[in-house]
Amino acid sequence: MRKLNTILSVLLLFICLLHGLMGSFMLLGISSGAGKFLAWIGVGILAAHTVLLLTAQTFRASRSGGKLYGKQNALFWARRTSGLAILLMLFFHIGVFGRVQDGVYILFPFTTVRLLTQLLLVASVFVHLLLNLRPLLVSLGIVRDKEQRGDLYLILSILVLFAAGSIILYYIGWNNV
Repeated sequence: MRKLNTILSVLLLFICLLHGLMGSFMLLGISSGAGKFLAWIGVGILAAHTVLLLTAQTFRASRSGGKLYGKQNALFWARRTSGLAILLMLFFHIGVFGRVQDGVYILFPFTTVRLLTQLLLVASVFVHLLLNLRPLLVSLGIVRDKEQRGDLYLILSILVLFAAGSIILYYIGWNNV
């Protein structure tokens, strides 16, 4: 079960980063697509990652001792909470920019509320990755050194800032039209 979770996590991470980069380039006007088909594959993998694997672990952990042991299990519950935040923000993300009607893509006005939901999505993904990157790398047997993990955190931070910056520039563009 843990190996399947690792495989799903790596696939989901790759698809999420690729979709985020493609979407950022689209918002900046550099490209014309955000990989919508790829994103729907990611939603399927996310469903498997969430429902099949982690939900069972969460219920087992909360049932086992009768007490939640909040302080001792803070990281465990922070991981679950950040994952739940991603799921909630994902509902705001799907269809936020526009939709296809009669073969024509129609853009929706990008309001302040939409800006905030998209920035919250980026932030929740970032927090979830920060909390779960180390266990993922350990289960893959790739990186055990703190310095190498720091490099990965730096790369991740740059990608997140790029995505957030693209969303903010898109919002500024909408308000200057």
